[in-house]
Amino acid sequence: MLIDNENKNLKVHEWITKYTENGTLDIVTGYFTVGALAYLAQKTKDNIDAYKFILGDIVNIDDVKDRALDLMNENISVEAALKLSTLAKEAVEFLKREKVEAKTLEPNFCHAKAYLHVAKDDDRLNYFISGSSNLTEAGVGLKTTNNVELNIAETGNNAQFKELSEWFETLWKKPQAHKNKTLTDEKGKTYTKPFKQYLIEE
Repeated sequence: MLIDNENKNLKVHEWITKYTENGTLDIVTGYFTVGALAYLAQKTKDNIDAYKFILGDIVNIDDVKDRALDLMNENISVEAALKLSTLAKEAVEFLKREKVEAKTLEPNFCHAKAYLHVAKDDDRLNYFISGSSNLTEAGVGLKTTNNVELNIAETGNNAQFKELSEWFETLWKKPQAHKNKTLTDEKGKTYTKPFKQYLIEE
């Protein structure tokens, strides 16, 4: 099924809400926003036993002292901005859960976007979404933008689902997929910090 956030089919966030049963959820995304992460937590945390997130090297180690991690990544309305503090708290509480794992790709930029759900009791309830949608409000269709998105989504344990699952596990185990984030302090000294801790602090 094609999902472009404009046609009569389900938007990405509607698909996730409708089809996420008990099981696990693996996500690869170049960017995410606080609002989209909080939404994902709200809609799936009671069903999902384990999450794995893979994010690109979203802050260059050379200029980390000059700018904070942009967890917004897109313009939002004044109303949404006022809600950001609450959403940020929800996102932080979600990231603090032991069942949430996160890795960053260094030194690679992660352009891939994929959402893979493995259902606990019935392979037919598995699903994947793969295409252009980052885990942002615009990407998953929570808000209307001029961005043109295109994804393929399918349920079941078909060949494409199996291939994507193998691709994700291979990426998760690659040497450049790190649980620690490389940073540079004000004196130019390089150090590392657990990636989840880094995201929570930012």
